[in-house]
Amino acid sequence: MSYEKFLSPGKIGKLELKNRSILPPMGTHYMVGGLVSDGLVAYHARRAKGGCAMNIVEIASVHYTTSGSGILGAHDDKFIPGLTKLVTAIHDAGGKACVQLWHGGRQHSGTEFGGQCWGPSEIPCPMVQEMPHAMTLSEVKEIISAFGDAAARAKKAGFDAVELHGAHGYLIDCFLNEYSNNRTDEYGGSFENRARFGQDVIRCVRSKVGPDYPVLIRMSAQENYPGGITLQDGINAAKLYEAAGADAIDISQGCYGALAYTVPPYYLPELVNVDNASQIKKNVGVPVIVAGKIYTPELAEEILQKEQADFISLGRIQLADPDFVNKTAEDRADEIVHCIACDMGCVDRMFNGERMSCIFNPLSGYEAEIIIEPARKKRKVLVIGGGPGGLEAARVAKERGHDVTLFEKGPELGGQYVIAGYPPHKQEFAKAARHMGFRALKAGVDIKLYTVATPERIKSLNPDIIIVATGSEPVIPAIPGVDNKNVYEARRVISGSDRVKAQKVAVVGAGLVGLEVVEVLVEQGKQVVLIEMLDEIGKDLADEIYIRPYALNFIAENGVEVHLNAKCVSIGSDSITIDEEGQSKELDGIGAVVLAVGAKSDADHVADMAKASCKEFYIIGDAKKPGKVINAIWQGNEIARTI
Repeated sequence: MSYEKFLSPGKIGKLELKNRSILPPMGTHYMVGGLVSDGLVAYHARRAKGGCAMNIVEIASVHYTTSGSGILGAHDDKFIPGLTKLVTAIHDAGGKACVQLWHGGRQHSGTEFGGQCWGPSEIPCPMVQEMPHAMTLSEVKEIISAFGDAAARAKKAGFDAVELHGAHGYLIDCFLNEYSNNRTDEYGGSFENRARFGQDVIRCVRSKVGPDYPVLIRMSAQENYPGGITLQDGINAAKLYEAAGADAIDISQGCYGALAYTVPPYYLPELVNVDNASQIKKNVGVPVIVAGKIYTPELAEEILQKEQADFISLGRIQLADPDFVNKTAEDRADEIVHCIACDMGCVDRMFNGERMSCIFNPLSGYEAEIIIEPARKKRKVLVIGGGPGGLEAARVAKERGHDVTLFEKGPELGGQYVIAGYPPHKQEFAKAARHMGFRALKAGVDIKLYTVATPERIKSLNPDIIIVATGSEPVIPAIPGVDNKNVYEARRVISGSDRVKAQKVAVVGAGLVGLEVVEVLVEQGKQVVLIEMLDEIGKDLADEIYIRPYALNFIAENGVEVHLNAKCVSIGSDSITIDEEGQSKELDGIGAVVLAVGAKSDADHVADMAKASCKEFYIIGDAKKPGKVINAIWQGNEIARTI
């Protein structure tokens, strides 16, 4: 495929871009005190070097009421030198630079700047839950002027364009939405009045930067929140924004009340914003940009060829692979690292106060700190285990110049992450795991399937270094009846290796694996009872702000019977006995039981062999301590780049 349209030049106003790719303004947490850091500079330069036509730098505060230590500043002249440094790095790497100007409104906690958040009305955000200060008319004018002043600073710093953040429930969008704006002046009431704030911001920015400077606006085409804007409202707003002077419309969805749509996770459909973008494109004359689960150059090309949008915003995929565009241009699309929309390494980390990164690319966000260099001395490395951690370690070690062999006892590569791809909506997980195997094979790793590590095989290789990545195995509790034929292990049920015939099934354990097996069983039409010894469901998903709500909603919407603070005491042929908050209960009619009570390391025997065979050995991932896949991959990468 030639990707002719995707790789062709395009224009926004009078600004010409070398291709149709854009890095969207994703939050990073790379700043300190609002100042540009070396990490932010390196991160953006790397994406520009990878072929991206224009980087839209993340939210930059236009006023002190939207400032914060981890938020890029644009509300004072003191930020200009750092912004200039950032622009220069993007330009030097071959890209164009834009910055997103932002006021968070009621969705920006007042604790960030030591005051009270501002909004059009005294209506709190359902997520932030702080009562906003209802802006006076003079304060409305003050913020409009602040947008213009911030745009002038961006232009002075050398940015090629600015984008106004009018999406996701932030201040411009907050004025637009009737559910968050009950004003009675010219900025409230009718739709035209509620859109006036965004229009006035555009007009003010235009007056400060001149007629030929590109001004973009990002907007939610629809809110997906009760009482929020509909697609028709989005179309009408786009028309008004164009009339006010916007040079491009950047399409997204959602708000904090409908958070999943802002950074769509794996359970939302591919191309989630494209239909909306297409409808808006039919109603405006300026270019339309679209983001949202566009993983491949094939999808990007298809969108452009169908004239559903003019530019493609490639966000998380450029975290996973900053060379996405170059690989596309060089006919190496098969090498593009997969993004699975798990949100684990990017937004989950950011919302938990950590730097944005990627589970499949530990260097993302750490480009200024981590450099993978050729090995000073070529050594013979044996990796035992072909799951994500082992594959990452093997590939990186081989790419550095080591002689690498990998033993995998099973018939395929990818480990448990292949199994993770069996539940509904998660097929991309298995594809990504297998792609890790492809990358290791292409790097030149000597991969041996159906190969169990034995002392004899290890001795025949005589490795200098052994990396043990054997993963984990399920915990099977010692309770009466656990050996019955109607008792199953969750991983085997998820993968389809075991088929549960009973209609009513008890799932013991409500962590991630338990919740996934519940979803599989419900999709099969089973009646499911969920038993959890802790006081809440999905406690191991507490840091995953997009996935946990989905799992909880699935349980509620499908009427799954839940028993918390409950321990399975015994299993019968058609019943189980539980201890629920100190009370013994027998649950009748249970034809099968699926165990999902945790995992334990599967490394002891192999670790002993490694220790006996080699002075230098490492244990990574679940083999070291059962946990999340990001831990396994990042540990594999760290060891491989340092040996």
